[in-house]
Amino acid sequence: MTSEGPKIIESPVKANILSLLETDDLYFDELLVKTKKSKPNLSNHLKILEEKGIIGSKADLNDKRKKSFYIKAKQLAELSTNVNYDIDVENYFKNSLISVIPLNDPTSFYGLLFTTIRLYLGENGIDIYPLLFNIGNFTGESIYEYVKSPETENVMDNVGNLWKRYELGDFKSINVDPITIRIDNNFECKDMVNIARSNCAIGAGIFESIFSKHFGSEVLVDEVKCVAKGDDHCLFNIKKVGKKTATSPKSTIEII
Repeated sequence: MTSEGPKIIESPVKANILSLLETDDLYFDELLVKTKKSKPNLSNHLKILEEKGIIGSKADLNDKRKKSFYIKAKQLAELSTNVNYDIDVENYFKNSLISVIPLNDPTSFYGLLFTTIRLYLGENGIDIYPLLFNIGNFTGESIYEYVKSPETENVMDNVGNLWKRYELGDFKSINVDPITIRIDNNFECKDMVNIARSNCAIGAGIFESIFSKHFGSEVLVDEVKCVAKGDDHCLFNIKKVGKKTATSPKSTIEII
């Protein structure tokens, strides 16, 4: 998702460039080595990605002739054969339903349906974590008016009260700098099977939106622990990174 609307990255070279930039900003020469493309070829791909608002660039503080590239757009979804949870989704639903039905709790039932949908899509190579993260982003923008405060600690307390009020999980503020939040029984992964990867995309998106607004700069949300990774609780670290991204859609889908 870019400021000009959603883009589908069809080019393998452009997809490779974005995968390299996912973990860190890179200089042109670094991308040249990692992609093994010619200078004109790489320059052309970077130019298109930058013109379409998918990546950005910034000059080096010590050498204005050099610039590094970073991702500006928000990833929405990924179609990949690498996304495979190796889980019998039908049996997972049946076995989980045995414990959910006696609770007579609609929230637990809807949660099971939501988890089953995610697992089924993952089994078919569709990763919707980025899409759910984006949903969390605009949810956080709406929630911010109800939790905002000049003090970071108060914002954390207000978010915790919201989590409690709507039974989203047992929220606990661990640290303010860097922001560290622990959630037990989190709504996104409660009773989740181990898929060896973080699962709480909506919560992470909410935290990113709220705290980026609070600090007036972009933040990085890292879910270092998650029930879906075999942990007994979810733990989020949130740090300021100081870069801006564009997410507001303005046009139809474009394939690049």
